[in-house]
Amino acid sequence: MASGTYLTRRWRPAAPLAALTGWQLGLGGLMLAPLAWALDPALPALGAAQWLGYGYLCLFGALLAYLLWFRGLSRLSPVAVSSLGLLSPLTAVLLGWLLLGQALGLLQLAGLATVLASVLAVQRSMAAPPPESNSVMAGAARAGS
Repeated sequence: MASGTYLTRRWRPAAPLAALTGWQLGLGGLMLAPLAWALDPALPALGAAQWLGYGYLCLFGALLAYLLWFRGLSRLSPVAVSSLGLLSPLTAVLLGWLLLGQALGLLQLAGLATVLASVLAVQRSMAAPPPESNSVMAGAARAGS
């Protein structure tokens, strides 16, 4: 994931977003398939509910999520994108608490607050204007040239 994100920002491919996403998911799956065949036990027979769940994960958990991710990569700064990656485990913990009734202790709540505060701090620092001293120095440098 990190390599794909880095290379996407670095190379800035001219391929359409859907094609880029398809290639990323396809190649990632091909690279993981030998390990899965070698290390994972065989799957039991799947019923209709399992196939529907698999389809849901393919469409929403992979295709839509990656389309949105790569769209964001093309429009956001690398610093903003890296901080947003922290929201995935935060979302998983909150969904586990809301939907599955999983317990959250003080340590987990402190971790959630720390992650959320760091993401908000990064986003605010990206939106903040440069400090006054830098803009004054830049203006002086332009005036001197």
